[in-house]
Amino acid sequence: MKTNILPAYTFNRLKMNYAEINYEPADIKKAAISEDSFIDLKTAEDVAFDIEVAEGEERSVIMNLASEGTLNLSSKINIKAGASLKLVQVYGGDSKGRVINSIEGDVDKEGKIHIVQLLPGRGDCYTDCRIELKGDKSSAYIDMAYLTKGGQKHDSNYVVNHRGKETVSDIRTDGALKDGAEKTMRQTIDFKTGASGSTGKENEKVLLLGEDIVNKSIPLILCTEEDVQGNHGAAIGSLNEEMLFYLESRGISKEEGERLMTYANFGRLLPFIDDEKYREKIEELLAEEL
Repeated sequence: MKTNILPAYTFNRLKMNYAEINYEPADIKKAAISEDSFIDLKTAEDVAFDIEVAEGEERSVIMNLASEGTLNLSSKINIKAGASLKLVQVYGGDSKGRVINSIEGDVDKEGKIHIVQLLPGRGDCYTDCRIELKGDKSSAYIDMAYLTKGGQKHDSNYVVNHRGKETVSDIRTDGALKDGAEKTMRQTIDFKTGASGSTGKENEKVLLLGEDIVNKSIPLILCTEEDVQGNHGAAIGSLNEEMLFYLESRGISKEEGERLMTYANFGRLLPFIDDEKYREKIEELLAEEL
């Protein structure tokens, strides 16, 4: 199957315009969200959720992606005027497993979506996230942290289409690669005609913890509207000599420093998990992985 398709193809020779996965979905099962909005996915399956947020409503949904084998997950989101949704996804499955994660979201006037993803190195991960800011003054915030290691593959595609006036987007991804890991990151902000007064930011930070790794990054801003502001940035590299000296002067080894830096990527997202018991489980998972 083909997924994570870049909205505007570029550099074909680098093979970054989309991801091809050796997987064909079976019959997709429609699933309902429980009353406590906690979704626990522990089996390999093809499953889809519809998330509706009524006008003026505030909602929070947590997805625990802990399956063995391949989990093919699709989420379609509809946020009405003045409503907000926080969607937290944590991939804590088998280290030899795989998750294929698709998110499609429509946001109406003055609506807000906040997507929080923690991917602590438990298997191959493919994420395709596309948000349509249709209403004026709607907003989208995406925060993701990952660790990819041991020959794992991480492939992501984040797209925010600004259609309404004075819309806001902010995409931030922080991660670490080690031990033969391979990562492709696509971030796209697209200011459509009519999105005057809109602003968008995309930022990526990658910590390289070895020489046998592959890192590919495409920060992309598209625009057919004049009165907009878009910014993108990326920081990719290993701990520099100045940082290592600072750590060692305080009795912290290079290896421990790398663990601390990697944990910090996840640590900034933990407060977004409202469920205290589940947050503690994630802290245990991170301690185990790091």
